[in-house]
Amino acid sequence: MIRLGKLALYHCDEYNMPLLKKSYEGIAARHVKITPPGDVRPAFKFDMDLLKSLMENQFGSFYLPSVTLLNSIPAIDRSDEVIIDGRVAGILYYDIFRHAFYFQPRPWYASLLDIKKGYVIADKGAIEAILKTSNLMGPGVVEADGEIKEGDEVVVLNRDWEVVATGKARKNADEMKSHGMAVKIKWRGIEKGEKRENISWNDVIKANEDVISSYEGEAKKFIEKFANRPEKKVISFSGGKDSLATLLLTMEASYEFPMMFLNTGIEFEETVEHVHDVASRYGIELLEEHAGDAFWRGIKLFGPPSRDYRWCCKTCKLGPAVRLIKKHFGGIVISFIGQRRYESEARAKHGNVWQNPWVRGQIAVSPIQNWTALHIWLYLFIKKAKWNKLYDEGFYRIGCWLCPSSSMADFAIKRHPDWKKFEKELKTFAETQNLPEEWLSLGLWRWRRSPKWSKVEYKIKKERKYKIEGNEERIVNFLNIIGKVEKKNGKYRAGEIEIVIDEKIKASQNQKMVEDVIYKAIECIGCGVCLTHCPVNAVYIENKKAWIDDAKCLHCQECMKECPVVTFG
Repeated sequence: MIRLGKLALYHCDEYNMPLLKKSYEGIAARHVKITPPGDVRPAFKFDMDLLKSLMENQFGSFYLPSVTLLNSIPAIDRSDEVIIDGRVAGILYYDIFRHAFYFQPRPWYASLLDIKKGYVIADKGAIEAILKTSNLMGPGVVEADGEIKEGDEVVVLNRDWEVVATGKARKNADEMKSHGMAVKIKWRGIEKGEKRENISWNDVIKANEDVISSYEGEAKKFIEKFANRPEKKVISFSGGKDSLATLLLTMEASYEFPMMFLNTGIEFEETVEHVHDVASRYGIELLEEHAGDAFWRGIKLFGPPSRDYRWCCKTCKLGPAVRLIKKHFGGIVISFIGQRRYESEARAKHGNVWQNPWVRGQIAVSPIQNWTALHIWLYLFIKKAKWNKLYDEGFYRIGCWLCPSSSMADFAIKRHPDWKKFEKELKTFAETQNLPEEWLSLGLWRWRRSPKWSKVEYKIKKERKYKIEGNEERIVNFLNIIGKVEKKNGKYRAGEIEIVIDEKIKASQNQKMVEDVIYKAIECIGCGVCLTHCPVNAVYIENKKAWIDDAKCLHCQECMKECPVVTFG
C-alpha cells in the first residue's frame, strides 16, 4: 500500500457525518479505515446512477445515501472503495476481461439489501468453514440464483437468509453443486448493518467549513510568499478541478495572474471549452499554446505512447510549455500549479516547490500540495464554482482523451470522436510488431513492457531508420550542433569530426553522438523542448521543425539534452 500523506477521513457516528477533522460538535470522530493513499472524493450523479444500476442488476435492490464517497485503490484497472455511513460498503470496479463494471459488497452492507438476485445459499457445515477461512465448495451449496454466471459477484446466505459472506462465483448456476470451488470468498462475517440518517452535501459542507477555511488560509499565505517575488508569474491551468482551485485561491488572495493552457491537440472538447469559459467568467488573460498535430506526427515515429514510454508528454505538453514561456516571459517564471501529493508517488516526493527539468526557467509551486480530493471538492462547492463537465460524466481525473495512464474504464465511459483514428494506429503498430490480440483487447498498449498481471508476453522492437534522401539540408544544418560544418569530396567535417553519410553513417569519433544529431535532424517534430536548453537562442522553429542558426550556435550541444527524438527514438 502506498502512503502519500496522512489518511484524512473521519466520521462522526452521532451525526453520521464524514469529516476532515477529528471531532464534531464536541464529539470525537472515528478514523475511517480506508486503503491508502486515501484520496477520497464525492460520488457524483454518474457514479450514483452506475452504483444503483449495478446493485439492482446484481442483487435486485440498492441502498445508497445522498452522501456517498469513493476512494480510488490500487488494482488492475479502475477500482474504488465505496464509503457509506463512514464504512467501506464494497468495491466498485471495472473488469477488463469482461469489459464491464461490477459492485462487490461487504457482508455488513449486503445485509441492508433485499437480496433477490446473485445469491447462493450454503448448508450449516459449509457456513462454519466459510466463517473460518474456507471458500464455498460445490457440495456445500443448497440453492443458487439460476442466473448466476461464472465471474459474477454473489452473496452467500445461510438457510435463514442471513448474509454470511460475499465473493465471486467460480461456476455457472447449474454447476454450483458439482465438486470443486463454487464461490471464491472475498469477505466473511455475520453482521447486521444499520441504515443511518440520510444527510445532505450541504450538511457536509457546513460541518467541514472550518477545515476548508484553515486550508484556504494556509494556501493564501503560501501564494503571497511567491507572489511578492520579482519573477513573472502565471497560473498553469489544465482544465481540471485542482487547477481551478489553485486559480480561485490566487484570486481570493487578491492576485490576478494570466492563465497558461497547454493544448496538447488531444484534449477533450469539454476541457478546451471549460478553459475558455473560466478565463471569460473571471476576466483573466488566457495564454494558450497549441501542440497542433504533434501527436499524430509523433505516433508515426515513436509508436503508441505508454506509461513507461511517455513521449507524448514531452512533445505535446512540455514542448508547448517551452514555447509559451519563451514567447511571453523570456526568462524565469513562477508557475502556480494545481498539484497534490495524493496523486502519485513522484508528486509526493518533490514537495510543493520544484524546478521542471524539461522546462528550464519554470519554477513550479503548488499551494494545494497537501489537500485531498475531498478538500478540493468541498472548497469548490463552497465557492459555487463551475467545474469541467467531464467530472459529472464519470471521470475523476482530467487528461488527454487517449492518455495511457487512463484506465480501460475511462475509455469505456467516453470515447472521443477520433478514437477510431487512434485505434487504426494501434492496429497498424500491432501488425508491424506482430503483437498478440490481447495487446489491444486488454489495453496492453499502455505498457511497453508487459505488466505482471497480464501474463501475456510481447516485445516491442525499436529500430532507427535514417531517411537521408530529401533531408540533406537539415542534416548539414544540424551538424552545426557538433561544430562548424564543411563539405569536401563528398565528406562532411563538423568541428574535428569527419563524417561519411552513405548507406551507413561513419564518424571518425563520437559515433553515437553523430548518429543522434543526424537522427534528430531527420525526425524532428518541432516540439520545442530544445529551445529551452540553448543559451544563445540559436534554435528556432519553422514549418514544424527545429533549425539551427549557425551564426549564433556555440556547438555546446545543450539542445541535444532531453530531446524526445533522441530519448525515445
